[in-house]
Amino acid sequence: MKINRIGYNYTHSKNFSLSRPTGSGDYLLLHIKTPAMVLLQGAEHYASKNSVIIFNKGTPQLYYACGDSYANDFIHFDIDSEMDLRTLPLDTIIPLPSTTQIRKLFKDIYLEFISNNQKRMESIDLLLRLLFVKIGEQASYHPDNPVLFDYYDKLLELRSLIYRHPEEKWTITRLSQLTNLSPSYFQRLYKQTFGVSCISDAITSKIEYAKTSLAASGGTIREISSLCGYDNEEHFMRQFKKFVGMTPSEYRKRIISKSIDISQ
Repeated sequence: MKINRIGYNYTHSKNFSLSRPTGSGDYLLLHIKTPAMVLLQGAEHYASKNSVIIFNKGTPQLYYACGDSYANDFIHFDIDSEMDLRTLPLDTIIPLPSTTQIRKLFKDIYLEFISNNQKRMESIDLLLRLLFVKIGEQASYHPDNPVLFDYYDKLLELRSLIYRHPEEKWTITRLSQLTNLSPSYFQRLYKQTFGVSCISDAITSKIEYAKTSLAASGGTIREISSLCGYDNEEHFMRQFKKFVGMTPSEYRKRIISKSIDISQ
């Protein structure tokens, strides 16, 4: 794939409009960051903020601001084969439940494009393909509860926080407060989004961190249990055995034994 032009975080006034009745001569990936009206198949369609459209080559590109300002990212590109876009809907407004990864990939592609890196073209090709994969994932995301679209990014950030901080004593009340949701509603949305409860994720993050610490450090079981946010060593040991199938000491011995076998 080849990028012809790219724009990142472009902003315009409320009077912004663009009209290319015969397209731009290439494909256009448009990331709409503010509400806009888009002409598709001869009819105007409302595009909410944080939507993307991939205009097919030759498709009219007609859109304008629908608010106090207009902002977008865009990539004009050509493809090597029709297979490059086989899983993506063209000339279709795709609402994004999450913009975190999409925004980052647009920025990374833009920075690589304007750089003088020796391998910039290879990097751009890989990043662009990854961007299409992520857009495809979100295009196929159709939750039973449409409210999940509004909270997906916030819940994703919260799940990341849980896994980054296994030492914290996470509770449903505390986690729900971070999302400004009631505890019961928060629990329901979280499980609908990720398929597991927030408490299951909190326990998993602690056990995985404990496994890493047991394998990589000489800390005592009590020290490691404290690092994982447990006040009670026995509670940690019971929970570890329940999820791993062996005690922390047995796990450490097995890891050490495997390391010796490999070194020999």
